[in-house]
Amino acid sequence: MLVHHPAGRIYGLDLGAEHTNPDGRRVGRKHKHTWSEEHRDRRAYAPADITESWTDPVAVWLQFCRQARLKHTGKMQRPSVQLQMAL
Repeated sequence: MLVHHPAGRIYGLDLGAEHTNPDGRRVGRKHKHTWSEEHRDRRAYAPADITESWTDPVAVWLQFCRQARLKHTGKMQRPSVQLQMAL
């Protein structure tokens, strides 16, 4: 995400959970948020420029960086998933 202080998030990409816009329209598990005066960052849309699956966050992040003209010099690894919880 891109954050501008004091406005907050002005542009971002979410993965894995659907989003409901202020008008009630649902957007899928892969969606972008942009900022507007009226809705701030509460509106989202399904991006045509992110073609990787939401299940591959590293590939999606690389596409997002290229599209947003960001240079990421760090190392991003696929998140680990815990399938069993200890009781």
